[in-house]
Amino acid sequence: MGIIKKFLNDFKSSFYLGWKIESNWTDPLLFLIYSLAKPLSSAFILIFMYMIISQGQMNEMLPHLIIGNALHLYTANVLFGMAWTVIDDREFYETLKYVYISPVSMFQFLAGRGFAKYLITTISSFIIIIFGFIFLNVRFTPIASWYIYFPIFLFIGSISLFIIGYFFAGINFLISRQGSFLTQSAAGVFLLLTGAIFPIDTFPGFLGKVGIYIPQTIWIDGMRKILLGDGWNSFFINMSINRMLSMLIIENIIYFIIIFLFFNFSLKISRQRGLIDQRTMG
Repeated sequence: MGIIKKFLNDFKSSFYLGWKIESNWTDPLLFLIYSLAKPLSSAFILIFMYMIISQGQMNEMLPHLIIGNALHLYTANVLFGMAWTVIDDREFYETLKYVYISPVSMFQFLAGRGFAKYLITTISSFIIIIFGFIFLNVRFTPIASWYIYFPIFLFIGSISLFIIGYFFAGINFLISRQGSFLTQSAAGVFLLLTGAIFPIDTFPGFLGKVGIYIPQTIWIDGMRKILLGDGWNSFFINMSINRMLSMLIIENIIYFIIIFLFFNFSLKISRQRGLIDQRTMG
């Protein structure tokens, strides 16, 4: 019980720090306005692009785009936000070295910081979905027992965000000069390869196959199938939601084992090379 209590206390402290960093740069009212405006502006950009491509015609693609965009916010803000935490705390706040030598493990620290981003992103994502439902006349045709599958799929998919987030955080521990470029570039690649805005079938050859093995691809298309009744990637169209859920769980387990080992290895190497407190910006 003592170990669990310490873990929860460390996680809570890291979460509180993350929440303060995310929201304490301004007063609560302005932060609320910003939290509303950011996802809506993202939705407007998406809709504008969609209207140009479809020449003003609203068709069955729009609901898939709304869901894909809303869920990609999790990938951009949580998954890559965890990786960016390493850069922020090392380069700008200069606190990473103190966290490293503190009783709080880096694993727990990043989980707490990531969870703060997760809660804020959840608000943004639901704003986009509600906006699409009310103002764009997006109609949801959920599968039977969607109220059971939705929270389960959301939870399992959220775990995958943190798992992959540790991978990119580990990479940022190992490199000191290209971390920001890598994080931003990888976020763009994930936007494409996870099928958030385009079906992965549109990509040539191996690129589409690569997307299948990214957990977020299964997660996004599974959530589409739960809420809309179908996905839009051919690999998953005829796959049952139970099979997709099993596939996502298996990928999570495999990635967790590999990435957990890699993350601990990256911490060890970064300490040996003196990268924990090495500043390269400013």
